[in-house]
Amino acid sequence: MTNLIAAIVLALHTILPRVPMDRVESVTTDLVQVIEEEAASDQGLEVSTEVASAMLAGAIAHESGLQESAENCKPSGVGDGGRSVGLGQVMNGINWEGHSRTEICSDRKLQLRLSLRVLNRCIGRSPQPEFVFRCYTAGDGGVHSKAARSEYYFFTRILKNINDLKLI
Repeated sequence: MTNLIAAIVLALHTILPRVPMDRVESVTTDLVQVIEEEAASDQGLEVSTEVASAMLAGAIAHESGLQESAENCKPSGVGDGGRSVGLGQVMNGINWEGHSRTEICSDRKLQLRLSLRVLNRCIGRSPQPEFVFRCYTAGDGGVHSKAARSEYYFFTRILKNINDLKLI
């Protein structure tokens, strides 16, 4: 396990103590893999892989609690009247990038990739993390919400863990 994965796993397990450690490790491993693939792509990332990893982990920790019901889009794991699905609760429309609900609900890495791309677009509008999470949760960086504050709080805890392990 890389240091980045270990730092995120430790933080997420502290934030979500009821989620089995093997699930936290599995989701985090996929999350870091997706981040690295996106960083190497033509599209790239607006921030470092460490910051992007902490942002994505913070978003999914709040949005789904890493629950399998959210990942598999079970009725108890969808939000916004069924319009938002997956670990990141990505809302349908442009954010699904032409993928169907079936495709998204059966592919964890696709869910993470779509969530990351929404975050990346928000970062492109303003690199301020508070704005990014307001943009992610409401589609508008000017809209304050408990969800955005929660995601920002999780992000700061995860990023601190990464910094404490001297990965940045």
